[in-house]
Amino acid sequence: MRKPLRGRTALAGKPRYRRPVDVTLRRATLEERDEVGRLLADYLFEFDGRTDPYPYLDAYWQEPKRLPFLIETGGDSIGLCLIRVRDGGWEIAEFTVVAGRRRDGIGRAAVEALARLARAAGATHLLAKVHPDNTEALPFWLAAGFRETAADGPIVTRREL
Repeated sequence: MRKPLRGRTALAGKPRYRRPVDVTLRRATLEERDEVGRLLADYLFEFDGRTDPYPYLDAYWQEPKRLPFLIETGGDSIGLCLIRVRDGGWEIAEFTVVAGRRRDGIGRAAVEALARLARAAGATHLLAKVHPDNTEALPFWLAAGFRETAADGPIVTRREL
């Protein structure tokens, strides 16, 4: 029997059901840089029509405080998570699941995997900033255990580990 999700969701008032999801969050290798770049370009275009190259992409394989991850299920890369290690925590710079695979629990499972990795690495918290125009993002982060900490400009959310 499936259980409805509780709490604030993007589909307020409609019951949501959680299915078991097999998700892997895996550090992307330099050989996968183009794949990460493609996923990131698709996400940025979908969000605001941006077509300029992401200025910090190469830094995720050059700087030790930047960590690129692929979100995978069934052997397919279906999302990404870019992390900056700072102030004792992991800041989520970019996070997306491809449009056709959203609302299936994949993003939530990826956040839980990220929390486990961050905790094992000694991080005390996760931080995610939400652009005010990204109306689907804030309910997602709140449902994943984050709390709003600031709302002047980008909304800052934080989850203690």
